[in-house]
Amino acid sequence: MMATPNAIQLYRRCIRSIKLIRDHSQRATFFEYTRDGFRRHRHLHPDSREAYVACNDALEQVKSMEYYQQMQATKLKENKNKHPPMNYSRDTSATSDSPSIQATTASEKTSEKTQVVAPWLLSQLPHMHKDDASEYATQLYDLGFDSVSFIEEELIEEDLSFMKTAHRRVLMRQLSKIRAEKELE
Repeated sequence: MMATPNAIQLYRRCIRSIKLIRDHSQRATFFEYTRDGFRRHRHLHPDSREAYVACNDALEQVKSMEYYQQMQATKLKENKNKHPPMNYSRDTSATSDSPSIQATTASEKTSEKTQVVAPWLLSQLPHMHKDDASEYATQLYDLGFDSVSFIEEELIEEDLSFMKTAHRRVLMRQLSKIRAEKELE
């Protein structure tokens, strides 16, 4: 029959790759996704076609994750060379109880708006690029979807016209599962 990669070695490679993810919430999401995937397939016989397909799928995903991390590291190096770190200074004219930060960036303002929605998007689409998640979260926030519970209850496919087709399909499938689980409760 076909030779399957060693599942333990593949799992360890996935975990090593996940540990390199800088963002804590994304790292936790990938860890849960990976652990659940391996648990779902642990009953498969090592020589079965299903095990072969599952291992090759996992191998493809870990290669994709490693490539993404390599690209992120390259991008980070380029950004460090282009943009020196921003210095923040406290406004001394403000009262000591409420010091204000003088410099704020547009990305910080966006981050405040999307800090709830973006991690949820990444949990539903764990292989989505973080930049896409941030962009989608901003778009959803601008459309009025500012909480996960509201998204899970009210979001329809027409609201997602700004998303890439594959992301939209997967998200709608995930929402269908969530809504079906809520109906059963």
